[in-house]
Amino acid sequence: MHQRRERTFAMTAATTDLAAYPARYFAGWNQRDLAAALSVISEAVHWEDPSLPAPITDHEQTGGFFTAAGSGFPDLAMHPVGFPTGVAPTGRGFDVPGFDVWQIDDDRRAVSVHAYWNVGTLLAQLGLG
Repeated sequence: MHQRRERTFAMTAATTDLAAYPARYFAGWNQRDLAAALSVISEAVHWEDPSLPAPITDHEQTGGFFTAAGSGFPDLAMHPVGFPTGVAPTGRGFDVPGFDVWQIDDDRRAVSVHAYWNVGTLLAQLGLG
């Protein structure tokens, strides 16, 4: 006699939160509001980005990264696909494809961020590489 096992998958609040996370992350970047940006990142985080010399591990470093990115690229906006044109320091537009991989905790904040994009591509488009 064979037993039949069925698995059912339900949409849970946690699944809904995960689906909504990218919009919250991009809004945090685009609002230029440090508190809003930090609200989507855990206080203890492991964030790797090709532009960083070492991983970010806390809110202080995260805040510095957000602030530096906003200062260096005042027109920077994060979108689900692509990047904006018109970088003020060089006057040149850029389009750097890439992606971020997030690990989200129960409080709906990233505890791990791994960014994948090519710094050389950015520098070349800005005429700096």
